[in-house]
Amino acid sequence: DDRSSYEYIWQAAIEFTDRTNALTTTQSITTVANQTQYTLNADFLKMYLKNKDNNYYIKYNDGSTDYWPLFKEKQEIIFQNSTASVDVPYKFYIEDDPTLDTQVTGTETVGGALSGGQCTLTDSGFDDVSAGDIVHNTTDGSSGYVLSKTSSTVLVTALFDGTENDWDAADAYVIQPQSRLRLVLSPPPSTASHTITVYYVQRPAPVFSDYGIYRFGAQHLQAIVYYAIWLYKYRDGDPAFGDRYYKFFDTYVRKNAAQLNNALLRQNFKVNFRKRA
Repeated sequence: DDRSSYEYIWQAAIEFTDRTNALTTTQSITTVANQTQYTLNADFLKMYLKNKDNNYYIKYNDGSTDYWPLFKEKQEIIFQNSTASVDVPYKFYIEDDPTLDTQVTGTETVGGALSGGQCTLTDSGFDDVSAGDIVHNTTDGSSGYVLSKTSSTVLVTALFDGTENDWDAADAYVIQPQSRLRLVLSPPPSTASHTITVYYVQRPAPVFSDYGIYRFGAQHLQAIVYYAIWLYKYRDGDPAFGDRYYKFFDTYVRKNAAQLNNALLRQNFKVNFRKRA
């Protein structure tokens, strides 16, 4: 069915990105005095940049000077228990946000017809909605995903398993925001309005439409489709045959990950084998 195919290809695109760092971006965060925790973007997949000692880092600017706090394991930071605020935090870790964002509810105000597998939801109050969030049309019984956010009032969605799989005026909706991760600074900053820049690998936005495409080069799409076929084969009970598709995907990623970084003018990460102090 279409929904399963799209979901498997999306999982494949995420796996390809995770292993190749093909998509990267940054997030800018403004500090609050004495606050340690800051929610990361919904498309955050993992940290990206490392220094020459193989440590992840972020950029912290106090308005005049750049500093480079380093990633440390959560257990190490908790054990050190550095709770007194400082001018510039010097370490951080990433953890899951234990609280899901509140569901967004309302009714469609204009009506969005189905076209090429996607339809537009229009209402107010979509500031906290992100691509990948789950959306339900509770009037026609369909559900699916937010594909993109055009503005704070317009979402592009894909719906399945309902009466019409689109949006009519006055259709009621429920949007369940996805789980998020958060950045935790240590020690906490003593000053507000400083700027944190997080460099991260970006999870690809879902493509659930006839005419959509992922941001990868066309040469990578066959490997992504093969990973999706492998997922299908595990569902239909033929894993031995499906494993051949996974091997193709795995071999392709191993061969092309370094070439992809070179094409994007990135250097491979260095590994330092110095004995830890």
